[in-house]
Amino acid sequence: MLRFEVKKVFSKSKNKIAVIVLFVILIVTSILTLNTVEYIDKDGGHSVGISAAKNLREEKNKWAGYLTEDVFRAVLEENKTINNSKEALSDDIEEQDKAYAKKQGISGIIDVINHAFSEYRDYNYFAADNVSGEEVKNIYEKRITTLKKWLDSGEETFTEQQKDFLIRQYENLKTPFYYEYADGWAALLQNISTFILMLALIIGFLVAGIFSDEFGTKADSIFFSTELGRNKGVLSKIETGFFITTVFYVVFVFLYTFIVLFVLGADGAGCPVQLDLWRSVYNITFLQAYFLIVAGGYIGTLFASILAMLVSALTRQTPTAIIVPFIVLCTLPFLSRIIPLPWVCSFFPDQLLEIYIDIKESGLIEIKGKVMTTASAIIPVYALACVILQPVLYRVYKKVEIK
Repeated sequence: MLRFEVKKVFSKSKNKIAVIVLFVILIVTSILTLNTVEYIDKDGGHSVGISAAKNLREEKNKWAGYLTEDVFRAVLEENKTINNSKEALSDDIEEQDKAYAKKQGISGIIDVINHAFSEYRDYNYFAADNVSGEEVKNIYEKRITTLKKWLDSGEETFTEQQKDFLIRQYENLKTPFYYEYADGWAALLQNISTFILMLALIIGFLVAGIFSDEFGTKADSIFFSTELGRNKGVLSKIETGFFITTVFYVVFVFLYTFIVLFVLGADGAGCPVQLDLWRSVYNITFLQAYFLIVAGGYIGTLFASILAMLVSALTRQTPTAIIVPFIVLCTLPFLSRIIPLPWVCSFFPDQLLEIYIDIKESGLIEIKGKVMTTASAIIPVYALACVILQPVLYRVYKKVEIK
C-alpha cells in the first residue's frame, strides 16, 4: 500500500512541478554557494568556482598545521612584508588586488588574529597590522579574556550560570587550532540552512494532500468502507508521509552537499569551527557542525510535515495544510521580534533550521539552573514531539473518516 500511496502523490501534476522546482532550487543554490569562494591571481584577476577553490587550496595548505606561537609570528612578518610592498601602497585598486593575492594563503590565520584582537561584538580588519610578535603568544588566552571583559561590561543579559557556562566552554576548547583550507565547509555551512528551509517547504507541499485528497476526489467512502482502509490504509498514509519526507530530505541534502564539496573540496572537515565562527561556544569541528545542522533540519522538516498532515486530516482541505509549514518555519521567526521572551522564542520550531546561527552566535537555554546550547535542547524535544504526533495523527484521521 505504501507504493500505491506514493504513486498517488506523484501522479498529480502539481507535485511533479514541485519536484522540478526543487531541482531548480538545488541548482541555483549550489551555484550561489560555489560563487562565495573567490581567488585572486598574481595579476589581480578574479575567479570563482572549481578553479578558484583549487588555487586557494594550494595557497592555504602551504600553511597547513597547528597554529602555534611561531606560526603566528611568521604570519605577522609575512603580512608586514606584503603591506610594505609597492602594490599594497599603491592607490590603484588593481595593484592592491595583486597585494591581497599574496595574502590568500595566510588570510585565514590573519582572520584569527583579527578576531582575537577585536572587541567581542566587533571585528577589526586591520588588527593584525598592529599586533606585535610578543602579543600573539597569548592569542588563545586573549579569546577568553575578551569574552570575560564583555560579560563584565553589562552589555549582555546572561545569568551568572550562563556566564559560567560560556567561560567554561571557551576554556575547554582544544588549542592550538589545526589550520588548513576549509573554505568548502565554511561555504556549505553558511548556506545549507537556506536550502533546507526551501526543501522543507516543498516537502510540506508534497505531503499536505496525502490525507485530504481522498475527500477532494470523493474517494473517502470507498477507501474507508473496508477494515483495511480504516486501519492499514491510515497507517500506509502515515508511512507515505514519513517516507517522502525522509527520502527527499536525505537525497536532496546529499546532492547539495556533494555538489558543493566536490567543487570546493572537503578539506578541513576536522578543523575547529572557530576558524570561521570565532565566537562559537560549540567546541566542534566543521564536520560535526554539519551533522548537527542537518539533524536539526531533518527534525524541523519532519515536524512541519507531520503538522501539515495533521491539519490535512482535521480540515480535509489541502490548501489549508499547505500553508502550515510556511507558518511554522517562516512566520514564527517574525514573532520572536515582537515577543520579548527570548527563552520562549528559543523553542520555536523554526530554530531547528537555524542551527548555523545558533552555532555562530552561541544561543543558550537555561532550565532550572541547567545551561545548555539551543541545539542540544530543542533537537531532542522536537524529535520526541514527532514520535508523539504519529499516533495522534492516526487517531485523528480515523475519527474524521468515520463521521
